[in-house]
Amino acid sequence: MKVAVLEVRYAGGLELSDHVVIQTSSRLVLSPRVSAFLGILEKTERLITMRVNVNGVIYRIERKPGGEYVVGAKLSLCERWLSRLRLFEAPTEAQRRLNGRFAHLLSAWALVGAGYLVYATKTWDVRVIIETVLLCVTSLTLFVVGHICFSDVYKPGR
Repeated sequence: MKVAVLEVRYAGGLELSDHVVIQTSSRLVLSPRVSAFLGILEKTERLITMRVNVNGVIYRIERKPGGEYVVGAKLSLCERWLSRLRLFEAPTEAQRRLNGRFAHLLSAWALVGAGYLVYATKTWDVRVIIETVLLCVTSLTLFVVGHICFSDVYKPGR
């Protein structure tokens, strides 16, 4: 038997971490508290990853039909990096708001850039017109993206 750290991540941004015991048959022994949490969250949240860290090595967790959890295959380096990138898929509300602020900031700077381009251009040609239009379109697009990030109605994956 080994003691390991169980890491469970859900789409809503919830991350659970607890110590579990791995039996010699690769079956996980969860505490009653964690079992109750997983049972409740299984009904309401979308599970992203469930893995166990044993002495610095990360393994997948597989759920068997009887409701028991078994240690699966070792995660490859590519899968570990992809799991970190998936955190961008389901940002928390605070992260969404920060992303919205950043998008609004970039939108304002694109509009300032378009205004400066109009003000500073002495001879107009097709290139300057295209750059000005693209900066205005970029500004509008970033403004809309920022607005979606601030919206409490829009929740991705729900």
